[in-house]
Amino acid sequence: MNNVHVKLCLLFALASLLPAGAGAQAFLPVADGEERVVRERIAEASREMVSLTCDFKQTKELSILDEKMLSVGRLYYRQANRLRWEYLSPYRYTFILNDKKILMEAETSRNVIDVQSSNLFQEIVRIMMSSINGDGLADIRSFTAAYYRGEGAWRVTLVPVRREIKKIFSLIELTFNTNDYTVDSVRMEEPNGDATFIELSAKQFNTGLADEVFTID
Repeated sequence: MNNVHVKLCLLFALASLLPAGAGAQAFLPVADGEERVVRERIAEASREMVSLTCDFKQTKELSILDEKMLSVGRLYYRQANRLRWEYLSPYRYTFILNDKKILMEAETSRNVIDVQSSNLFQEIVRIMMSSINGDGLADIRSFTAAYYRGEGAWRVTLVPVRREIKKIFSLIELTFNTNDYTVDSVRMEEPNGDATFIELSAKQFNTGLADEVFTID
């Protein structure tokens, strides 16, 4: 499995269910005791979120190019262990997590993976699920976290401590709004200087999603 697929999987683990989108405003370190409040409110919002459907816009910044790469798509999530991340333009790519199986499908390729057959994917799913229930921000085994407050938003900066993750990301930045404590945007920086920024929009919560959305044939 190549690094592109691994990066996508880790992205789903961290970006699917956290709120962001605070723009270029200034952020300051939180006061003593605020970290616990932030984690608790995000965990509560995650527990109440049975399902999520939203659009996403992804901007890719390559260190060797001045031009940015833009793609858009649709995300679907349902408790428990159900996730569909679908790129629609300028290319089509689908990632589905259905309990113990993962599907990665492009226009010319299709791969189905048993999560239990790979230690890496077990780690990915563990991070994914801990992010969903809010425990991911306190996961000191995988990340060190710093918390910041802005105007109507929180920002959490995660620095990987596990060797496997450090090879892929040097920093992950999550911005949360203070209205519903769910993610609006995620920025990921890579060791080679590349960066990915994802914004979530048109979010719909707890509308119910059919099993067919997450089917892996």
